[in-house]
Amino acid sequence: MSTAESSDRLVSIVSDFVNRRVLVLGDAILDEYLSGDCSRISPEAPVPVVRVHNVRRILGGAANTAANVAALGGRATLVALVGHDDAGATLARCAQEARVDLQPVTNGAPTLRKTRVVGQHQQIVRLDYEEVHPLDAHTEASILALFNDLVSAYDIVVMSDYAKGFLSKALAQQIIRRAHDAGRQVIVDPRPQHRDYYQGCDYVTPNWRESRGLLALPDAEPTPDAARAVAHELACALTSNVLLTLGPHGISFCSRTGDEQFATPTLAREVFDVSGAGDTVVATLALAIASGADHASAVMLANRAASVVVGKFGTATLTSEELLGEHDALRLVPRASLRGLAATLRAKGRRLVTVNGSFDVLHAGHLHILNEARSQGDVLIVGLNSDASVRSHKGPTRPIISDRGRAEMLLALRVVDYVHIFDEPDPIAFLSELNPDVHVNGAEYGENCIERDVVIRNGGRLHLVDRIPNLSTSALAGQL
Repeated sequence: MSTAESSDRLVSIVSDFVNRRVLVLGDAILDEYLSGDCSRISPEAPVPVVRVHNVRRILGGAANTAANVAALGGRATLVALVGHDDAGATLARCAQEARVDLQPVTNGAPTLRKTRVVGQHQQIVRLDYEEVHPLDAHTEASILALFNDLVSAYDIVVMSDYAKGFLSKALAQQIIRRAHDAGRQVIVDPRPQHRDYYQGCDYVTPNWRESRGLLALPDAEPTPDAARAVAHELACALTSNVLLTLGPHGISFCSRTGDEQFATPTLAREVFDVSGAGDTVVATLALAIASGADHASAVMLANRAASVVVGKFGTATLTSEELLGEHDALRLVPRASLRGLAATLRAKGRRLVTVNGSFDVLHAGHLHILNEARSQGDVLIVGLNSDASVRSHKGPTRPIISDRGRAEMLLALRVVDYVHIFDEPDPIAFLSELNPDVHVNGAEYGENCIERDVVIRNGGRLHLVDRIPNLSTSALAGQL
C-alpha cells in the first residue's frame, strides 16, 4: 500500500468515528490540578508554599477514556461508581461538558478523586481520596443489569480497570461473556493483580510494567525481542490480542493466535506528561476497531494519539484533526481546546500573548501589530472574527476572504503560533478561556477598550500598539 493510500485509509477510518458508540465501564476518577507560584518555604515546616492561581477539574481513569472517545467524535457512555458527594456532582458536570453520557452506580463509597498540586510547573504532591472495597453482590447485580440493557446499542465495549473497586472477577467475566453473546468485542485496560478477570477478552492494552506483572515476571528493561516475547506469551495466556505500549519505544502488537506480530516506533517529538496516555490509546483503538480498521491501521492510530497527548499538560484528550496529524489543523484551535492549550503552555513556562481582529486581506499594518504582539511573550494566539462576526461589524460585503482562508494565511506567518475563530461580536469568551499574560490592541482603542476588564481581572496586562496611518483593509478595498 502506498503512503497516499495508507493516509486515505486512516482518514476514512477516523471519519467513521462519528458513527460509532463505545460503552465504557470502570473506575471513574475526578482529576484536580491546583496550579500556582512556588517561591518560598513555609515557616511552619520545611515544605514549599504554593500560591494557587488556577484550579482545573477534569475526567480521569475510565472517565478519561470516555472523554477521549467523545473528543475524537464518537459517542461515549460511561458506567461507573459515583458517590453522592461534591466530587460526584463535579464529575457529572465534567462528563456533561465532555459530551459523555454518564450512567452512575452508587455503593455508598465516595467518588474517587486525585488532587495534584503544581508549583512552578512541577508537580509537588498528589493527594488521593479513595475508599476501595470489594464489590458487593447488590452493586454487582446493578452494574450487570445496566450493562445488559445497554450493550446491544453499542459497537464495542471497554473495561477500564484501575483496581479501585469497580470490577470483580465474576462481573468482568460476565461482561465479556454477555458482550460476546451480543456480538460485541471487549477491550480491557488491565491491572496486573486482576489477570484472571480478563480471560477471553478480545484486546488487552498493558504498558510494559503491567505486561510483566500480568505474567508474574520481574521488572526489566524493554528490548525489541523482549517486548515481542512478552506480547506473544500474554496473548497465549489470555487468548487475547495484545497491544503493548512501550513509552519511548512505541507499541508492540501480537494477535491472539500469534500469527500477526509487529512493532511501531514512537511518534512523540516532545514528552511532557504521560498522565492518561493509556486511556487515549484505548479510546482510539476502540473507535478504530469499531470502524472496521485492520490491526495495523488501528495500532498506527493509537500510536499517533499517544504521541499527541503526551505533549500536553496533565490528563488530556485530542481531536480527530490532531490524530490525523495535519500541522495547521493542530494550530487552528477550537473553543473546547483553548483552556487545555493554555494550561499546557503555561506548564512549559511559556508566556501567552493574544491579539484579535478580522485580518481580512493581510497587509503591512497587520504584520506590524502581529510582530509587536509576538515580541511581548513566547506564544502568540490570534483570535479571528468568523465570517458572521465580521459581517455583523462591517456589513454584507465583508469579509473579502473567508475565515478559513484568513486563518491559513495567519498560520503561514512565523510569528503566529495558534489561531482561534470566534463567532461572538467581541473576543471576551476567547480571552476568558486563555487568560493571557499580555493582550495586544490598537492604540486607537485606548486603555479602556472592551477587552480591558477580562484581561486585567485574570492577572494580565494590555499592550497598545500605534497603527500605521491610513492603512486598513477598508481603505485598500476602496481603491480596487
